Amino acid sequence: MSVLRPMKADLDNWVKLGNPDWSYEKCLPAMKRIESDQDFPDSPIHGNSGPLYVKRHFTLDMEASGPARAFIDSAFLMGLPKCPDLNVPEPYGVCASPYNIKDGKRQSTVVAYLNGARHRANLTIIPEAPVHSLIISGKRAEGVRYERGGAIETAMGGQILLTAGVYHSPQILMLSGVGPEAELKKYGIPLVHELKGVGENYHDHPVVFMTFEGPKESKEDWVIPRFRLIIKKNPLYDCPNFHINMRPPTEVAGIKRMMPVSAHLLEQRNRGRVYLQSTDPHELPGVDSGMLEHPEDLKAMVEAMQFIDELVHKGPAREFYGPLIQPGPGEDRGKFARSTYDSYHHGVGTCKMGPASDSMAVVDEKLHVHGMQNLWVGDASIMPVVSHANTNLTSIMIGERLSDFVKEVA
Repeated sequence: MSVLRPMKADLDNWVKLGNPDWSYEKCLPAMKRIESDQDFPDSPIHGNSGPLYVKRHFTLDMEASGPARAFIDSAFLMGLPKCPDLNVPEPYGVCASPYNIKDGKRQSTVVAYLNGARHRANLTIIPEAPVHSLIISGKRAEGVRYERGGAIETAMGGQILLTAGVYHSPQILMLSGVGPEAELKKYGIPLVHELKGVGENYHDHPVVFMTFEGPKESKEDWVIPRFRLIIKKNPLYDCPNFHINMRPPTEVAGIKRMMPVSAHLLEQRNRGRVYLQSTDPHELPGVDSGMLEHPEDLKAMVEAMQFIDELVHKGPAREFYGPLIQPGPGEDRGKFARSTYDSYHHGVGTCKMGPASDSMAVVDEKLHVHGMQNLWVGDASIMPVVSHANTNLTSIMIGERLSDFVKEVA
């Protein structure tokens, strides 16, 4: 439900990695084209007539529940500024969160894009039809094999666009013989085209939860409090690198009320991978996330945890946040983070975008697969570096730009 743009620093970084067509200035028209921003419709950096409804349902000066107002005011006491528009080039501070919620419902890409196109004469949608592999002749992609009702069928096309996401786009490529030769050889898959980077470069946003005693009862009217803190702690790049999110109280009969707060590291220094576990297209690929394995990432997370501890025990937040429950007093916070972290579910990178000179690149900056004809990939898998934001909107932007690139050659 979050519609956060990539930071300018993210797109600058993609350019530095050999993708000059992905600068902030070149991506801004697509980002504007996506949205119908209800709060900043006249801003030069926002769109007001796109398919995706964007609204900040809470602003920082609105009345809020006791814990939420105390959390915000304590953040101001920590020196964080107000950030009324999170979708500026470099958001920082106490930020009102934009959501794609209209009339109480999430405006997914199905709602925003697909529903309006369902009846087009040139569009056929085949549901519940998992793809088994691509149809490739030499170095030319010509179609896909897919399963429908237990039978294998084919669909042919002039341009083949693979948008199966960070886990399944590399899986489908490898099952089609496109990928690292050693990986394919393990499963007896004939090599069609070697690309060493397929499935590599995986990374994500790790999340660690801290839980405090809740000394005071309160009535919340939210599950997500509709704002977030964006801070900087031991950053890899010179931009903010954490989301700090207030979480709803947890009530369990017989024990003290619990008040969780989460720290979301928006970058990852090392890389994991996504790999085949069999030749069965129904079997999920394996994932080695590599999260919080780099000592500098762990250091950043521990610093963010310290920030949270100081925040909730400073100013008005002390009324609602008592002593730490997890991690416990004296517990090694680094060890706690490594043993309890979760994912922000923002995996990217397994079909990396980059020039042909990059041995790990899978697609070029136009999203065309290196060394293949008529084959494109356009989803979160192409991000060379994960955006410092929820990846929903960045992925939609990639889809918009893929559409533009294919139209150039169609």
